[in-house]
Amino acid sequence: MAIKRIIPISSGKGGVGKTTFAINFSLALSRHGKTVLVDLDTGTSAIRNAIDVPVGKDLYHFFRKGASLNECVTPLDDKLDPQRQFRNFGFVAGPMHLIEEITNFGASHKARLIEAINTLDADYVILDMRAGLDSNVIDFLPFSNSGILIFTPHLPSATLAASDIVKAILFRKLRLIFTKDSPFFSTIADRIDYWRLINDLIDRVEDVYDSSVQNLDAFATDLAENLGDHPITRTVQQTIDEFRVHYVLNLFNGVEDSFNTAVRPFVENLTKNVSAHCGVTNLGWITRSDAIHRANCNKLPAILLPHNVKKEKRDRASQELDDLRVSIGLEPTRKAAPVKARGIAAKSDEQVDPLTRQLDVLKTMFEQKKNDDYFANFDYASQRALFTMKTRRPSEFGDIRIYTPNEMLKTIFAKSNVPTAVDWEELE
Repeated sequence: MAIKRIIPISSGKGGVGKTTFAINFSLALSRHGKTVLVDLDTGTSAIRNAIDVPVGKDLYHFFRKGASLNECVTPLDDKLDPQRQFRNFGFVAGPMHLIEEITNFGASHKARLIEAINTLDADYVILDMRAGLDSNVIDFLPFSNSGILIFTPHLPSATLAASDIVKAILFRKLRLIFTKDSPFFSTIADRIDYWRLINDLIDRVEDVYDSSVQNLDAFATDLAENLGDHPITRTVQQTIDEFRVHYVLNLFNGVEDSFNTAVRPFVENLTKNVSAHCGVTNLGWITRSDAIHRANCNKLPAILLPHNVKKEKRDRASQELDDLRVSIGLEPTRKAAPVKARGIAAKSDEQVDPLTRQLDVLKTMFEQKKNDDYFANFDYASQRALFTMKTRRPSEFGDIRIYTPNEMLKTIFAKSNVPTAVDWEELE
């Protein structure tokens, strides 16, 4: 069994079907390992309202009654899962009603919940985040990837807002690495001057009203022009290059419409306002289906509905060829341009235009998956997630735990042998 993975599922705005995806994706994933879905959209009780099973203990009992988070995991009952196909699935429900200290928990509650999530007895922990972006979202997200972003062709504003999540994660990591007391500056001379330079540039690129530094690529270019080949320049570019974005299209309605109304604006916004160098992976789509809507109305996850599986006979070589094409198409090898050539206006023959790449991937997937129903869609997304977990480093998709800033700094510099007298507790 692979190492434990914690994967947040988020969206820029509500109304994109995030919780519906989180539930059915978690159920599909549970066929491959013990999976716990945690409701962090605590103001809506969305998960408990979408799964019609008795909930014995929830986050109220965790915060107020001293129950462990493992004790708050609710499995499916025999009514919903009579054949026990999903016996490895469970969920942690939010409280039945809005409770301020749980809905908008403070630092101590947050730290306690993060530690409990990190110690959950599960192979896969899926976090259903609240829509939008605030401290109770950003602090549960990984430092080096987006988790899974959900957007749809039918809500353009949510698609654009999804790129803000990517931007927030990247800036959080950069600010952490280059905080004034970071061990990073112990390795270079004149650390205060460099600290001021780097943080001034971060402020300018993050400020949407300041157009002097348009995005992180321009930020990296400015650093390269000022510092040349320098540890700061290399660290910034490495942070950008190694970041991974994963998304799923919900309410998919065809290649052209989905590309033009969802994928194109997302990638263009990401490229213009964040970076063109992040790896972007389409994990699949969920077709628009009235059956899913009816299932939600009946508090029944759609993947639990009766389903006649149509098995297509295929020779092994053809299947392996398709798998190879999809794996290459979804995560193509990206050769980075030299540091001095990078930037918003940089061009490189080795780099493929991000929009062209995403359209090619979408077309390739559609040719292979155009006859699939939503059952196959959820199964495919879970298979892609498993493939990514198997072939990529843990930090590239979710992570093995939710790191505090203190823990992340220790992890970043653990192998660098940085001599420092920094008080780690002060960095929390």
